[in-house]
Amino acid sequence: MSSVTVLSPVYEEAQIDEVAMAPRRTPTEPVVIGVIENAKNNAKELLTYVAEGLRDRLPVADIVVHSKSAAGKPIDADAAEMLAARSHLIISGLGD
Repeated sequence: MSSVTVLSPVYEEAQIDEVAMAPRRTPTEPVVIGVIENAKNNAKELLTYVAEGLRDRLPVADIVVHSKSAAGKPIDADAAEMLAARSHLIISGLGD
C-alpha cells in the first residue's frame, strides 16, 4: 500500500508587521522600451499602452515595436539581438 505525504506551506510562527517596497532607482538618462507584439488580437495596442503608461514613471525616449509573424513562433535571433542592443527593457505578451 502506498502513502501520500501532504506538506502545508503555512508557517504560523511568522508575524509580519510591515511590508514595504524595495527601494527603486529612477533612471536619469532616457530609456528605450522594446515591445514584442505576438500577433494576437489587440496585443500591439495593449502592450504599447502599457509601455506608454511607463512614461509617468520613467524618462522614456522611444518605444520600439517588433511584430512577430505568429504567436506560436519565437522571435528570430537577429531581431532579439537588435532589440537587446536598442532597448533598456522589453515588454512581451505571453498567453491569452
